[in-house]
Amino acid sequence: MNGKFLALFIGGLLLTGMAGGRIPSASGEHPAGDTLARPLAPNAPASPPYITYLPLVIKRYVTGYVSPFGIDMYSNNSDADGQSKMQAAGAGWETVVFHWSDVEPTAPISGVHTYNWSTFDGVAARAQASGMSLFVLFSSNPSWAAALAGGPVTSTHVVDLNNVVAAAAERYDGDGLDDAPGDPVVRYWSFYAEPDNNSLSAAQHAGKGYWGDNPSGYGDMIAGVSTAMHAANPQAVVMIGGLAYDAFAPTGHYVKAFLGGVLDRLNTNYGGAAASLGAIAFHYYPINSDWPTIKEKTAEIRSIMVAHGAANLPLIVPEMGYWSDPVPSTPSWDSTPSQQARFLVEMFVRGLSVGIKQMSWFAVFDAGPSTEAHGLFFGTDLTNPKPAYTAYGVMTSELYGAHYASQLSLAGIEGYVFSMSGGPQKTVLWATAASANVTFQQTCLRRVDYMGNVIIVHDGDVTWDKDTTAGQITLKLFQDVPLYVSAC
Repeated sequence: MNGKFLALFIGGLLLTGMAGGRIPSASGEHPAGDTLARPLAPNAPASPPYITYLPLVIKRYVTGYVSPFGIDMYSNNSDADGQSKMQAAGAGWETVVFHWSDVEPTAPISGVHTYNWSTFDGVAARAQASGMSLFVLFSSNPSWAAALAGGPVTSTHVVDLNNVVAAAAERYDGDGLDDAPGDPVVRYWSFYAEPDNNSLSAAQHAGKGYWGDNPSGYGDMIAGVSTAMHAANPQAVVMIGGLAYDAFAPTGHYVKAFLGGVLDRLNTNYGGAAASLGAIAFHYYPINSDWPTIKEKTAEIRSIMVAHGAANLPLIVPEMGYWSDPVPSTPSWDSTPSQQARFLVEMFVRGLSVGIKQMSWFAVFDAGPSTEAHGLFFGTDLTNPKPAYTAYGVMTSELYGAHYASQLSLAGIEGYVFSMSGGPQKTVLWATAASANVTFQQTCLRRVDYMGNVIIVHDGDVTWDKDTTAGQITLKLFQDVPLYVSAC
């Protein structure tokens, strides 16, 4: 973006208004017999509706708008890792890892640190060139500093942890002094992956944080790195590493009281949580019946923040996802590529409705076997996108510059209204049962499905307007099939 027009190419542009052209049914939502050759109602326009198959979208820069849409790129952010594909799809953020063990593989000698910034310089430079911001997960403690990659550093090396984060904050603050080549800016720093974990095995073999039973120690660490980073760059935003806040001990290995314990420590010893933390980060996957959507989990985490004096901190979700295939171990979780695409839109839209500042999808690629098929591409093949990749691009385009306004209160419908910069309000909605009708007091609507098929619907259109009343348009919705609707 950066003040320039951004051309987003997702597919070929096809405009058709020819009689006899069949209406697309890629999502299975359109009646098989509907065609544009049907007779027009008496008060319908003289020409058939235009249908745009997404498409080529030209985005205009909106002053002050910060994209909430991100993507996880834990391995790397080169074009081979999908960066250019995600740039084309309109991603505004990348979640990446800062490996301390890469930057400082050997212990300092006589207090002199030797840093190798080359790998992360490349990550920061590529993000800057793409126009995307970085959300950084600090991890991978070197073996000389800690027993675990995601666990507490030894007491004698706490100063070394604070030194490396201060050096990183200075190197990536963009002020032109001691900066990385090109002066890239990195502001958002979180510490250790899912630190509410208390499983030693998960910490040893899966790289998880290992602080679940030691929230006070984690609070001490956060206060230290925050002080060090803010001294180097007052604009740095320090966060708890994305909390799992799920699969709680004793049956699982995450500690439910961890967040409250960390906030208590910061409140008691360090002048309040907000003095050290700039935001709270957590992960979301729809695997817990306590939180059927991201909204319920957000509400619970906010209640903890309120109870511990941190109500005003923003929320960020640096990792969330949904899979695209059957899950043999849990048939109720079975999915399809189409379902993944639809649920992706719903998850982001719901997150926006509860004020989450930034959300990143996990991930570009499928990470492993069927239970990890969260990616936007099949396997690691960038020439083989899933429907979810297209749905992601449609979403970032349709909601570019959007600000959440209100939720609809209609039986059988879930919908959210967004204010759009320089244009009419836009509603994202879907049926919560098999189907439902919704009426807009408009005589012309722009209707876009989650795969980007654009249809201009006029009052009285016999295919798309489901009522016979002049001066309004009634659209049919289908269960979990999101539509973007706005006045023409």
